[in-house]
Amino acid sequence: MGLDKIKNILNEGDIINPDSPQYEEQCRTWAAQCNKKPRVVVQPKDLTTLSTLITYLNRSDLDFAIRCTGVGNASAKDVLVSLANFKSFSFDAQNETVIFGAGHNWGEIDRKVEEYAPGYAAVGARCTYVGVGGSIIHGGQSWLSSEYGLSSDPQNFLDAQVVKMDGSIVWAAEEPDLMWALRGGGGGFGVVTACKMRVYKYPSSIYCGQIIYPADALQDLAREVGAFAARCSDPKVALHLYCLNMSMGTYAGNEPQPGLAIFAYDANGEEHGRSEAGFKWALDIKGAVDLTKALNIREVNEGFDSLKATMGVTNTWQCGATLSSIDEGLILRSWKWYVELVNKEPSLARSTYVLIEMMQKAAYQSLKYPSKETAWPHTRNQHNLQMGAGRIPGSEEGDLVGYQAMANGPFEIKAKHTKADYFPNFLEGFVDPKEVFGENWPRLVDIKKKYDPNNKLGGPFSER
Repeated sequence: MGLDKIKNILNEGDIINPDSPQYEEQCRTWAAQCNKKPRVVVQPKDLTTLSTLITYLNRSDLDFAIRCTGVGNASAKDVLVSLANFKSFSFDAQNETVIFGAGHNWGEIDRKVEEYAPGYAAVGARCTYVGVGGSIIHGGQSWLSSEYGLSSDPQNFLDAQVVKMDGSIVWAAEEPDLMWALRGGGGGFGVVTACKMRVYKYPSSIYCGQIIYPADALQDLAREVGAFAARCSDPKVALHLYCLNMSMGTYAGNEPQPGLAIFAYDANGEEHGRSEAGFKWALDIKGAVDLTKALNIREVNEGFDSLKATMGVTNTWQCGATLSSIDEGLILRSWKWYVELVNKEPSLARSTYVLIEMMQKAAYQSLKYPSKETAWPHTRNQHNLQMGAGRIPGSEEGDLVGYQAMANGPFEIKAKHTKADYFPNFLEGFVDPKEVFGENWPRLVDIKKKYDPNNKLGGPFSER
């Protein structure tokens, strides 16, 4: 039986088989090793069909997963359910809110907000190809987070339409436990089909872009970035420091190449961005190559489109470790970790990076810690250390080196690191979710049992 029943639920055009030219793209995962090569990918066209499908899959023996069309690692042996057709969008000008289908990526939302809500911006992702549903319910970091908090915070994520495992359809705000769990707890509780979010009036001219440095600028750059992070408290200013030349290496589709670069972001505009209060210090460092310009928020996010080049190409492991502060020593240790790992296992150069993200306190501290308002209890930390290690598939030994490097990396780079200091969007096997979710863990386990009693959607809160 199995897949034959699905063919009776869906139209023929809604089913993508392995011999279809669309198949590879529709089931691709960010990390190649996570792709289970599903027997079929299905794209229900409406809510009623999706509800019928979920009811059947929940009662069946089929392995299935939900994909919001972004760049996550959702996959299944049997059925991958894609929400690609859920593209509704509406703007409520009076209440300054938007409701949009979970099949969008953030680039599509940026364009629709620009068209239907000009002058506004959502607390969305910092690149275009991330799916809206998956990013919101796993926390959601944004260029706007330093001012307004995370995507999943209650002031931003107002409601979600959910198909429950029994096929019933609800708006999660009607069931407070469900809404609470979706705010940072991930996707193991039901199928999110639409999100309601607040939008904010936001500047249309943002000073941003890469400033690239030669390797011998490391000491000066580490010192100046640390000093800037310590003194800057402007919620419209952010900075990313890469231990990788993002404009020249594999993330732009080229051969891997180590390098140093910062990405400057100043929503106060170009004049401020180039001033003493902004990034003049960064432009004055010897050897700096200035690639900055003035863009709107959509264009800022589109500038990272080339990073999608490695999706599904490498076996990859990632983590986001939160930081209490950014200083010279942290930056030097990050560079040391990166260079030593690539020298030890050259094949990891293709997709290995360290990204230090300077944010303001509101990003993680818009709610009192530990938060009882959201599934993820937040953190006392302020900034983020995002790391990744990846290589072309083919060597189990090489994979093990990459995995272990990620498991140990935060402890080697941070002066102090605890098992709780992780952002919930990357929960690899080396991260203990009980530590990450802390005292909210028992409630999440109970909610998981209530909403997905057969554990068909998996996730960290299942009985182990």
